[in-house]
Amino acid sequence: MASSSRRQPSAIYKDHNGFTERALMKMSGAAPPAKCNLHAVAAHPENASPEDLRELHDAIQRRQFVEDIMELRGTFFPGLEEIKKANETHETSASIKERIQEKQRRHIEEVRTLYQWQAQDYYDEMLDLSQSKSYIDDPAVEAFYKSARSNFDIANSFDNDLDRLNYAHLASITQLAQERQMYRMREEAEQRRRDQQFPGSIADFHAIRNKDSQVRIARFLTSNDIMRERMMDEFKWVWRQVAPLVNEYNRTDSFKMEVQALLRDIEVQDPRKARRESQNTVVS
Repeated sequence: MASSSRRQPSAIYKDHNGFTERALMKMSGAAPPAKCNLHAVAAHPENASPEDLRELHDAIQRRQFVEDIMELRGTFFPGLEEIKKANETHETSASIKERIQEKQRRHIEEVRTLYQWQAQDYYDEMLDLSQSKSYIDDPAVEAFYKSARSNFDIANSFDNDLDRLNYAHLASITQLAQERQMYRMREEAEQRRRDQQFPGSIADFHAIRNKDSQVRIARFLTSNDIMRERMMDEFKWVWRQVAPLVNEYNRTDSFKMEVQALLRDIEVQDPRKARRESQNTVVS
């Protein structure tokens, strides 16, 4: 019943990646490019249709944005040594996380720079508008001037540019997040497989991330022979697997103290027992 009453998204957003304006849809690849000759439209705008003029306006807006992005990010070639090093480096979930964080940091800096450019563009445009006012005492000219200023949409174009920048950033971050999730699932599966195996040395014991697995190994090391046999049958261990660590446990006092301390830390103390012990100490 919950699924039938769920509010459905508006059809206007379908296949548009969140963009509904034509310039944004074309930038995101959700709308086809213009079919008219934009150079001819720019050369003779008086002969163009309103639809062709709109296509020209969208193209100019996209070009300005692309030029801003090229100036903002620039071009960068890392060099052959860096490319070779990157190819030899094995990707992990941790390395992808660092790349995501670096992209997010750069994106914040780019947005700040874009804001500064837009503020300067807005100031220049408003200055031009204020200085271009005609001082002819004509009501028709004054009405035209007010109409032109009220229909001015430079602020809306700023929002569009910011939306496109954010969309491109989120698209790249989404792909990296999916790759990170894939690597993390593989690493967790491999870690679970290693945790289920009996460690062959003290270093392998310390490498176990799963607390329950580490405690299980510690209980095995501190148990008697009968309990060890039961645990070996239960967890499908064989003696040649457990023998190396058992021998190190028996001959290494520091490791033996560490294992025993680990088990003491997880024991749940009965408060009544602690109270009885304190009473007995007072009586004695």
